[in-house]
Amino acid sequence: MKKILLVDDERNVLNALRRELKDHYDIVTFDSPSAALEHCKNTQFDLVVADFKMPEMNGVEFLEQFGRMQPDASRLVLSGETDIEGLIHLINETHIYRFLSKPWEQAELLNSIRQALDYRDAILANRLQTAAQRDSHATPQTRQDDAPCRVVLAESDDFSLSLMSRELADEKWHERLYGVIQQEINPEAPAKQLKCMVESLHSAQAVLTHIKSNPCDLIISAQTLPDMEGIKLLSRARHFQPDVALILLCDDIGKSMLSQVFNEAEMKGLLLLHWDSNDLSAYPEQRVRN
Repeated sequence: MKKILLVDDERNVLNALRRELKDHYDIVTFDSPSAALEHCKNTQFDLVVADFKMPEMNGVEFLEQFGRMQPDASRLVLSGETDIEGLIHLINETHIYRFLSKPWEQAELLNSIRQALDYRDAILANRLQTAAQRDSHATPQTRQDDAPCRVVLAESDDFSLSLMSRELADEKWHERLYGVIQQEINPEAPAKQLKCMVESLHSAQAVLTHIKSNPCDLIISAQTLPDMEGIKLLSRARHFQPDVALILLCDDIGKSMLSQVFNEAEMKGLLLLHWDSNDLSAYPEQRVRN
């Protein structure tokens, strides 16, 4: 039976979660994040569900420490807060799999946990397969380091589309951005150059048609498109190309939209850009650094 850790400073929340999960999983609860971390030194978990805001230690701090101790465990967050910047920071810094609002729906809770555990099992199975290929001297299919980054842009406004395409084609800009990303992932990695091939499209349907037969590494979509919301497009794109990176461009975002972006499009990280013609080239780099 899968073992799940629940961490929340409110005992009534822990009791409610335990009632809904105890028939399906082995449940361990803590109302103290520090006590939970101490327990994790000797006990392995398959998944953790943690509250976003706790008085002793917030969700970001707890999940960062937990992730270092048990990097293979899936992470979900419960939150009744509306601190959007804080939630975005949490998503990017702790690599959570799902974000759930308080109060939650039982079906959504159980489904999210099941999917998170399935995703964890798939990652572990892929790791074992890669190790087996390495041991058998087989050569796994990997993308060449010097291959261009295949980017698809979705924006209905011709001026905005032209501006973004030009910025992405600027070697100096994307080398600066790629350098920042490399340093975030592995500070000791040697510097590499990034080359972009950009496909600019005006509608969601054009994007979906393109990616059905053309692999891509990154899709950048405006939230407002003539035939479909950007969130819906990114969610559908994930089904065609599960490994693609996704970026949503929008002017404003609330908690409900943040939850939809993260859970529906299954983003493992989130970059929200507020931009105009003067700062498009500078803003992504600032967001990555932050």
